Amino acid sequence: MKKSVGMFVLIMVVGMALVIGGIGNAQTKTPAKPPGKAPTKAPEAAKVDVNKATADQLTKCGISGTLAKSIVEYREKSGPFKSPDDLMKVKGMNKELFNKLSPKMDKGSLFITPAVDDDEPDLKPSKC
Repeated sequence: MKKSVGMFVLIMVVGMALVIGGIGNAQTKTPAKPPGKAPTKAPEAAKVDVNKATADQLTKCGISGTLAKSIVEYREKSGPFKSPDDLMKVKGMNKELFNKLSPKMDKGSLFITPAVDDDEPDLKPSKC
């Protein structure tokens, strides 16, 4: 009888250890990503170097074709942009678009982030 009680206790202890270990592992696992969704790129990948971009590349950032051509022409006449404020010197650039593009200097080049359409809904989950 003592032997069977001891065996029962041993089995219970091992079983509890396995259950507790399984619960710990379940909490640390990363949930699977839903199928069919491509990973979103980091903002760094979306940045465009205004000092090297073509007019076509600039239009993909939410800049009109006319303004994109003006940016390239200004750069060709005046040299590379040395500060974000230089972008405001381009004919047709306005403060609203300037703010949307978020121009920033990095290692001697001026980078912009493509403008986001405000008409698009924000699909982030609510914090309810």
